[in-house]
Amino acid sequence: MRSAKRANVIRDVIEAFECGRLVPSFHALEQMVTRDIQMSDIEEMLYRARREDHKDAVRSDGKDWKYALRGLNDSGDKDIRLIVVFNPPDAVIVTVIDKNK
Repeated sequence: MRSAKRANVIRDVIEAFECGRLVPSFHALEQMVTRDIQMSDIEEMLYRARREDHKDAVRSDGKDWKYALRGLNDSGDKDIRLIVVFNPPDAVIVTVIDKNK
């Protein structure tokens, strides 16, 4: 049975980041290198992120959700979309995209 969507995704991701529990997947790390996105860019965008509910999707196991967040880094040159899943106690970055490219 699919779980209900989280009500406070941005807060939960920021909390995971601040506790050292926001973890990039191997795929996300590859994409970060390819797309020249640093963890500092992700940190910056998190504090001005907005939800993209229309981009959320059910995970392949059908039991939980992948959540989309989007925001600019401090310099505004990267418009970053994160796809995040929750795998307690961690929040896992599935992929990261710079929408300016």
